[in-house]
Amino acid sequence: MKVKAESPAGVALVAKAFQILDMFQIESPAWSQADLVRATGLNRSTVNRLVRFLASHGYLVQIGSSGQHTLGLAAIELGNRASAGFNLRKVCQSSMEALAAKINETVILSALDAANLAAVCVDQIEGRQEGLRVFESIGSRFPLHAGAAPKAILAFLPEDLQQEALDRDLKSYTDHTVVDRKAIEEALKLTRERGYAISREETFEGTIGIAAPILGPNGTAVASLAVALPIPRAKPETCKVIANELVSIAAGVTRHINGGAA
Repeated sequence: MKVKAESPAGVALVAKAFQILDMFQIESPAWSQADLVRATGLNRSTVNRLVRFLASHGYLVQIGSSGQHTLGLAAIELGNRASAGFNLRKVCQSSMEALAAKINETVILSALDAANLAAVCVDQIEGRQEGLRVFESIGSRFPLHAGAAPKAILAFLPEDLQQEALDRDLKSYTDHTVVDRKAIEEALKLTRERGYAISREETFEGTIGIAAPILGPNGTAVASLAVALPIPRAKPETCKVIANELVSIAAGVTRHINGGAA
């Protein structure tokens, strides 16, 4: 059987089509062809041809007579199929098990609930440390201002979603939950600078939480990996080692889910 060689021109055209599709983001959902030409640097005839092709297959749809396009039903359906086939727990499981065995503390995977601006615990590997152990129930959720796992997500969301989360009622779960907006914003800035969040007794008394974000294709957080441990075992050097491990593992998962090597 003969295998037909790929056409460089054909591959380039596909790349340009994806370049156009990638312009349609949450913060910029509608584009005119003229704006696409300016933003992508592609020539006008190429943009016109690709937009018409994508629209004819349902991946783009024109908004009335405005001349602007948004993503169409075919793009939405493709996203739904990708979501259904993507199992974050499966992707993270081996790394979580290895980390839990290495540090003997509980490792928690939380996913973003974008509709409710909350972090939901979707998996955990309990630590084997003797004595006091920390664990979280699968399905438990916290708003994005409370605790390390939620804050690691919040710090890497678009500005408008951050503000929306902080405009809500900032509920306290313990006497140590940070509910001062300025203090939270400062913590989010520090989280972005160092790549991980840390909290002390914000959701459960007597515990320290450390978490790193898992980022999606547009560079915004979709989940976080966290370690929860009792305060007596949370020595500064221990927390630093755990933070470095989490940042490294979360970066590997990020590369994996975005098509790179883990």
